[in-house]
Amino acid sequence: MSLHVVKTANVLCPSDVLDDLGKRAGSGEGECQMRGRAISKANCVNTGIWECSPGSFDVLNRTNCESVIILSGKVRLTDLLVEGGGAVQELGAGDVAVLEKGSSVRWEIVETARKMYVIAPEKMSE
Repeated sequence: MSLHVVKTANVLCPSDVLDDLGKRAGSGEGECQMRGRAISKANCVNTGIWECSPGSFDVLNRTNCESVIILSGKVRLTDLLVEGGGAVQELGAGDVAVLEKGSSVRWEIVETARKMYVIAPEKMSE
């Protein structure tokens, strides 16, 4: 199927409807218990819903490009490639972030957060 539709009710579903993904590997402070549901794993992109309880973890040297829309909760993202410590960006419901291939970012989940994501193998051409 080439068309994938996600109804708002499915994005805002209760947490127990999402699949238990366990604790985030390599997490620092906090539990970082994850839940999620894949929407599509097409040839060119993966899309889905992901939720995580408070805690922190680093994603180093991304091998793909990810765009996220924060649906609920609060997260802080720190660019780890900036010398002397990157600027911290605080995101909440409705905010969008793009994490490019090769980036290194610390995720701090301040309040249980849910995002919708689109992951592509590489940055799209302009």
